[in-house]
This record gives sequence, C-alpha cells and structure tokens, in this order.
Amino acid sequence: MFTSLLVPVDGSVHALKALSIAAQLASPDATLHLLHVRELLPHLHYGSLLSLQEAIEASSPETAEAEITEILERAQAHLRERFDGRIETHGRHGDPARIIAYEAEALEVEVIVIGSRGLSDWSGMITGSVSHKVSHIATCMVISVHDDPPALAEPDESNPYQGL
Repeated sequence: MFTSLLVPVDGSVHALKALSIAAQLASPDATLHLLHVRELLPHLHYGSLLSLQEAIEASSPETAEAEITEILERAQAHLRERFDGRIETHGRHGDPARIIAYEAEALEVEVIVIGSRGLSDWSGMITGSVSHKVSHIATCMVISVHDDPPALAEPDESNPYQGL
C-alpha cells in the first residue's frame, strides 16, 4: 500500500475510476493529492469552435478558477465515499502532462494513478494522450487505469486470442 499518491482529475469517468483505484491502493494513513490542471486555452485543445466572446469567457481567470474548484470538489466527494484518509487538492494552469510530473516530484509522491482514455480526435493521434506523456516523463511510478474491456456477446471458440 502507498502512503502518498497523486491522482490527476479532469471530470471524466476515467478520472473517477482512477480515484477509486487510488483509494484501494492507499494505506489508511495515506495522503491522496487530487490535481486538476486546466489548459490555458481549453477550447483550442478540445476542438471546440467558439465565438470570440465565448473564447474570451472560457479563457477568463474567473471561469478557470470556477472550473478548477468544481472539478476538484466533485472528485473529493467521490473519493470521500471510498477513502477516510487525508485528501489535499491542487489546481494548476498549463500543460497537463508537464504539470502532473512536476507536482508529483514537488509533492514527493510515491505513485501517480491516472485515468487513461484513448483519444480518437486528430490532436490526440498527433500529440499522444496525457497519461502516455506522464508515464514517460514522471520520476515516480505511474499506474494508468484503463476502462473495463467490453464484454463479448458470444464466446468465439475458434479465436485463440479472445480475451487477451
């Protein structure tokens, strides 16, 4: 069991699953650090087409802080149902992979537990996922949490690779 874990959260179901796994991996006296890193211009990174006014509002410091607070509060509420230990929250701005790796080192955590999701958009294919980048640049252990595999309708006895 670990005593110091960092769990990056972005509001996705993948992050919630990572929180649940982190709670299982944490010792009762552990500290779980929840970190949300907000892109500086999120509408550019997520492929949203906004009007100029919407882009300005999405980039405002007030909007950014409100988003960070909301995501961290939801993550903390989810975690409180599964973990009785110490929880610390951290909100940052910038490049998620670099900030996650930096914070893990600064907080001296033993492990990063991060949700992994396949990015199917064009930028994801070119730049790679955040979890993939973190696994390459972090100086501590990284546990990438994937979705449960979809159940197959009927077993195919002729496929020796089924279930791998």
